[in-house]
Amino acid sequence: MKLATFLTILALASAGRAEAVHELGQERAEGRCGGSATVVEGLGVGDPAPRLRVGGWLKGEPIAAFEPGSVYVVEFWSTWCLPCEKSIPLLSTLQARHAERGVRVVGVSVFEDRACEVAHYVARQGERMNYTVASDALLEGATSAQGAMVLSWLKPSGEISLPTAFLVDGSGVIVWIGETHSLEQPLEQVLAGTWDLAQAKLEHQKRVRVRSLRATLNAHVREKLWEKALETIEEMRTLDPLTEARTAAWRFTALLNLGRDEEAWAYGRAALEGLLKDDALALNVIAWTVVDPRAPARASRDLDFALAAAERATELTERRNAAILDTLAVVQFERGSVALAIATEEEALALAAGVHWAAELRERLELFRRALRTPSGGRLASR
Repeated sequence: MKLATFLTILALASAGRAEAVHELGQERAEGRCGGSATVVEGLGVGDPAPRLRVGGWLKGEPIAAFEPGSVYVVEFWSTWCLPCEKSIPLLSTLQARHAERGVRVVGVSVFEDRACEVAHYVARQGERMNYTVASDALLEGATSAQGAMVLSWLKPSGEISLPTAFLVDGSGVIVWIGETHSLEQPLEQVLAGTWDLAQAKLEHQKRVRVRSLRATLNAHVREKLWEKALETIEEMRTLDPLTEARTAAWRFTALLNLGRDEEAWAYGRAALEGLLKDDALALNVIAWTVVDPRAPARASRDLDFALAAAERATELTERRNAAILDTLAVVQFERGSVALAIATEEEALALAAGVHWAAELRERLELFRRALRTPSGGRLASR
């Protein structure tokens, strides 16, 4: 299953491996909540905020409507989204800091696999998630991509990544849209009365253009048009230098697939120490690119680098992500640590229980076990 939302976190979707990291699809969740789904055409900075059409309030006092004079943060998140989990403390801090100034933070859960489990996730967060939380409204039989909030907020604004926040001022107008981690400064300026709405509109237009280029890059990656991918990455970086971190994994992949090995390894090592050192998903893509058994044989493979990337991704996810553990197991196997690879793959498989790609992990585990019984010193490659 493919989901444009994965452009989400790495800023682009990749086949198979990235989807496995997110376990995500545009038509996966099975919500059974009330509510209507009305599509709003076009939504951006400077427009009136749509209504909050949620399926249920999971924490905090419900918000019936945007009250004049109050400032609202409407954040879209999901339980499967690693960056979303990291944004929770920030939102709680902002809610506590600005509550007396009329700020209300509301997190809306969207694109969920199992919508009925969202309440349990929120409960487990406890005081860490100390703001109002709601779930999207889904009609009977609707998919997670057809929720009322998705159709009235995310889809018309063209937002395809999570977590994404909308800042609504005291007059009910959307004055900023962006990644949650960038929310603090715009909120402070809105509260201080110094926010430049005209400039914010221009910035949002640039964001829309960059988002369009993301989709183009996604297509180039899917079709393995690596030269075009590099051209698009450069255009994105020219428009917004911050996109470099979001496209670094794909720059590395493109360089390696173009046979520019020396340049690829140098860029990858620099990214591991800098741009991507805290980005588990991007590091996982990089490590998998090096050892992917379905990829053509490469002139060179830096397995020490792949191990460093995979181990860092595993560390960042606290060994709780099955796909990342699977990548680590393959790297370990490729480096000759077969017994260690078996243990890691067993760990990954235990976490992957019930997911559609668990069968792939079971097959790999059996291959590792056969290799331990009959060492061959060969690659995992299927070719």
